[in-house]
Amino acid sequence: MILRSVLKVLSPMLLLPTMAVSASYPDAVQVLIDEGLKVEASFEAPGGLKGFVGRRNGHPVSLYLMPDGEHVVIGKMVDGFGQDLSANHLRNWLPKPDLTGAWDTLADAAWVSEGPSDAQRIVYVFSDPNCGYCVAFREKAQPFLERGIELRHIMVGIIQPSSLAKAASVLGAENPVQKLEFHDSQFPRDWLESDENVPKDLRDKVQSNNQLMETLSVAATPSVFYKDPDGEIRKIVGLPDDSALSEAVFRYPE
Repeated sequence: MILRSVLKVLSPMLLLPTMAVSASYPDAVQVLIDEGLKVEASFEAPGGLKGFVGRRNGHPVSLYLMPDGEHVVIGKMVDGFGQDLSANHLRNWLPKPDLTGAWDTLADAAWVSEGPSDAQRIVYVFSDPNCGYCVAFREKAQPFLERGIELRHIMVGIIQPSSLAKAASVLGAENPVQKLEFHDSQFPRDWLESDENVPKDLRDKVQSNNQLMETLSVAATPSVFYKDPDGEIRKIVGLPDDSALSEAVFRYPE
């Protein structure tokens, strides 16, 4: 059960972290770690609580250990003025994912290519066939692909029970782009495709892509990876706005 802790900040000093993550955790926190939570930082939180931030399945998580050391509150903490303290905790203390080497990892994933294979600029996107925003992203991308940019769709299955089967059908198709277009044209219909008969090799590819999303700390589709003018890897989680598409994601090399 997720609870909300509503506390009033008595002093700004209460917001300042005073400790680092230790190697061992109270039982209430360890239970969550055993269930898949990765704790990445801890700090002294308002109200005498001990705060932790981390990720689970790519999602950022904030949690607060009660003074008795035996109970944990998971979710958003706000003060008496309605300020979202948890957002500040995540922003200040959750380390940004290390994207060093991510480009080679993305290149090794199972993806479907659109655009010229000899393009000077490549963009990766994690895409689920049951994702309406992915359909919108692909539509917005088409004019840029015509200018000589390659878009690689890393197919995942995370949104609906049919997502894995649909993603596998794209990866295994004789003409993957045509299959992707078919699923886009069917959205949001055709939700009940079963994954029971998905070949193991295709199932493994989709599940590996799912795991890659978690490794890169992205928990939504579309999630876009591209390089900035300095060659640094950047990511946008969710559908980029039009200015981000033209000025960053699909910015053609000078």
